[in-house]
Amino acid sequence: MTELVAHGIEVSLPTGWEGRLFRRPVAGEVASAAAGIEGAPAAPLETTNAVLHASTIALPLGAGDFASGAVDKLGNDDVLVVLFEYDRSSVGTPLFQSAGIPRQLASDDFSPNVMQRAIRGQAGVQRFFNEQGRAFCLYAVIGSYARRDDLVKRVNEVLATLTIEPVDASATGAPGATTAPAIGTSAPTTTPATTPAPTTTPAPTTTRPPTGSGGNAP
Repeated sequence: MTELVAHGIEVSLPTGWEGRLFRRPVAGEVASAAAGIEGAPAAPLETTNAVLHASTIALPLGAGDFASGAVDKLGNDDVLVVLFEYDRSSVGTPLFQSAGIPRQLASDDFSPNVMQRAIRGQAGVQRFFNEQGRAFCLYAVIGSYARRDDLVKRVNEVLATLTIEPVDASATGAPGATTAPAIGTSAPTTTPATTPAPTTTPAPTTTRPPTGSGGNAP
């Protein structure tokens, strides 16, 4: 098991999984090169929040917030889990009204229609929720819809270990700080691809817009 702990989030990954738990830099911050976080910092006054990537594949460097660049690398036996945090102002809005971490996903929750770009055989699911005064989107993809009964169990195994704690709103960093990712790996990383991210319609937030073209949000 690999333990990832950062930004008030903790998760245990089974043997064979790889994961990153990080926050992209805001204006004036410097990202940790070890996190594989690429691209320019957020624009002034734009906030960034915690992001978790966990998968049974080697996660490519520079993957988007919703793991664009990784999804198309999933094989029939692979799964990918993304936890993306939105601004705390989103808590209490209709989209995030569901309370508590969705720990037990069902096979029929997954659908090929959740994927923005259809990838033969794959299926995904999204759940928006609030926990400890924080707003999140859980996005999971399985490499084979035909094998969903087995693969969803692997997703739920990770979700069962996920914990989220309240954090001070001022703890997201300050200009000149360095992001502090937690990284767990069981396989070498690979070069990034360019798969677009899934489409959603989340509540207004100062994070990158969910329908943006940069591959950083669904």
